[in-house]
Amino acid sequence: MFNYTKKKEAINLVMKWELKSYDKNYLVSKSSEFGESRLISRLLLNRGINTKEKVQKFLNSDKEDIHNPFLFEDMENAVKRIQKAGKNKEKIIVYGDYDVDGISGVAYLVMMLRKLGLNVDYYIPNRVHKGAGINKHVLTFLKKRDAKLFITVDTSINNLEEILMLKSEGIDIIITDHHRQTGIFENEFENEGKKLGVLVINPKSSKNYPNKFLSGSGVAFKLTDAVYEIFGANKKILYDYLDIIMIGTVADVVPMTDENRFIIKKGLNNIKKTKIKGLKYIINYLKINPKNITTSDIGFYIAPIFNALGRIDNSKIVVNFFIQEDDFKIFAIIEEMKKANKIRRYLEIEIYNEIEEKIQKLNNPKYIFMKSRKWHSGVIGVVCSRISIKYNIPVILVSIKNGYGKASCRSIEGLNIFDILKETSDKFDRFGGHDLAAGFLVSEKYLAEIEKYLKKRLLTTNKSSMEKVLNIDAKLGIEEINKNKLLGINRLSPFGLDNQEPNFIDTGIKFVNFTKFGVNNRHFKGYIRKNNRFISVIGYNLGHKLKLKNINKKYEIVYTPVFKSVRTDLFIELKVKDFN
Repeated sequence: MFNYTKKKEAINLVMKWELKSYDKNYLVSKSSEFGESRLISRLLLNRGINTKEKVQKFLNSDKEDIHNPFLFEDMENAVKRIQKAGKNKEKIIVYGDYDVDGISGVAYLVMMLRKLGLNVDYYIPNRVHKGAGINKHVLTFLKKRDAKLFITVDTSINNLEEILMLKSEGIDIIITDHHRQTGIFENEFENEGKKLGVLVINPKSSKNYPNKFLSGSGVAFKLTDAVYEIFGANKKILYDYLDIIMIGTVADVVPMTDENRFIIKKGLNNIKKTKIKGLKYIINYLKINPKNITTSDIGFYIAPIFNALGRIDNSKIVVNFFIQEDDFKIFAIIEEMKKANKIRRYLEIEIYNEIEEKIQKLNNPKYIFMKSRKWHSGVIGVVCSRISIKYNIPVILVSIKNGYGKASCRSIEGLNIFDILKETSDKFDRFGGHDLAAGFLVSEKYLAEIEKYLKKRLLTTNKSSMEKVLNIDAKLGIEEINKNKLLGINRLSPFGLDNQEPNFIDTGIKFVNFTKFGVNNRHFKGYIRKNNRFISVIGYNLGHKLKLKNINKKYEIVYTPVFKSVRTDLFIELKVKDFN
């Protein structure tokens, strides 16, 4: 076990390195049982994969891992209603959230239903101007199109008033979502929505569906899968376009387990030769080699540029980006995304720096609760995540505008922010989300009361939360890293939540020829040397630790090896996670 205490920070975050050890004979035995090298066997064991059967299932995920969509209690009735809409040539409106998960789910569902000849249109609310929920803008849209069926993606309808509004216009409702239920759908014994015939497809509320951690776009895929089965249509097309669902799944940071693994692996394979014309152009613009595209590329480059329009302006354009075939229109959308992304980055930096300045004046806070009338509500979520990850504490940021506070909340393991918000949800106009990431909308007249309550509750955070653990999989000298070994390691991909990138440790490392980059020189890139081995490295959020005066010092590093491609060349780069 190794310990490192970060200095010169307002919050004294302790970074603890933990390397799990195994009895040598046990490791040899498991390696023989698995039919894998000791290194791969160790990585598998570290992830709780301890039998040959589990190993085979984990390493060889395929279409058979996809669960029967009719395990959802309301799925059969939902498909029957869609059948009826098709038979009667009714207008179907798909309504989605304005983040990447919602956008990709809407695009996929609309595309697949249209290919069946159904009359489908879509609506994505403008985050800034129209807000979420079923409001007059949505109702006007539905009335103009004489809609008879309303399907949500990555969002729910929790207000009885909203449901009654739609039902009064003769509109039936199918809710597909993956967030924890709130409002009228929270209590199964007093479910007014069900009485009104609202159909709900949500793994979080399903008693029978085994994968509770589908993304919102993943749930849209399940609905589409069921529709194609009942319609007797060829399902091959569903899998040909699974790269759309993959993008939403990666962006929403769901566990890389169960059927999510197949969705992501299949989607990453599809994107190499994607049928989505816009994706080809955006990959080229971002200078990503599609042959070696990873979840990191999706999460750090592709998802943010899609998200930018939703955060700053109108994400409905991004749905059109997936659907559009006209080159000129696609290029126009990309230009809009590029502009929005620049604005998004500027606003994020501005808010982030303001909050960091305030944090430096605090003395080891257990949480951050800050609010402002200047902050753009569309970007505070990203800043919230960055601050929470950096300091390993819960963070709540509130943007105040037009008499309302709109909040983004991020928490840490062991502190369920959703449950805390739920305790005072009677004051919210809206709230929802997940255990560690949630949000709410509240009238400004209640904001002071909410702030006082949340501050009191967040003080219960255990001091141990200030200790951040960096799990290390194995000791592995950089001189041992080669393409074949990395290809073997990458068999455990895709990496993400509940299947983190493997971390290795090595000693006697010198940093050479490095440069710092990013806002406030947060990151660095360059080369390291050990004996006669030179290798490219990059270190995110570690720029403050690397000092020019220590250039000749030998370090102990924790790293993850990755493939990096430049044009047609493929080489190994190390992502440095920490060093001493």
